[in-house]
Amino acid sequence: MFDFLRFFPPEINLGFEGFVVLSEKPQKEGYYGYIVKAENSKELRDKLRGIEDAIVAVDCPSGLCKDAVMRKKVDIILDSERRELDYATIKLASEKDVAIEFGLSKFLSARGLRRSTLFARLKQEVKVVNKFDTPFIITSSAENVYQLRTRKQIETFFSYFGLDVKKARFFAERIVRRYFDEKYVMDGFIVETRSP
Repeated sequence: MFDFLRFFPPEINLGFEGFVVLSEKPQKEGYYGYIVKAENSKELRDKLRGIEDAIVAVDCPSGLCKDAVMRKKVDIILDSERRELDYATIKLASEKDVAIEFGLSKFLSARGLRRSTLFARLKQEVKVVNKFDTPFIITSSAENVYQLRTRKQIETFFSYFGLDVKKARFFAERIVRRYFDEKYVMDGFIVETRSP
């Protein structure tokens, strides 16, 4: 399983295969991807136009998520406190093969009633994601070292809310392989080399 972070992590073993560093201007080393932050659909289109062939994650307000899902270059809809996904957006993400990120860091920074609201929203989103078999990834979504968690902690937390850990691993690996594995063609196909 891969963890999707917002900073370049130190050399540390947390039980992951690797880390994918998402940034607005990524260092192109290791596994990396672009974060596109937009407030309206014109800004989203303009920012997506200049991006090369790499993992693209969109951080946008709730009203713009549906527009982001419909864009061909978008791979992930990032999790944040301001993101609220509705039924139609999750269903569309399933059809367009766009992964929904469920991140742990927003729960670490929230307190009291705000955290309870986030739990309730998570339960609703998980129900719809499971109903439509929408691609999803579970991550720490850490922005600093203090928000990093082990793979087991992340998997235990989200499995409590009904997310299938094996599916999350599969979808995360598929996104990484799509851009960083030369032998990847599409799901279900493996390029083999014959030895004489």
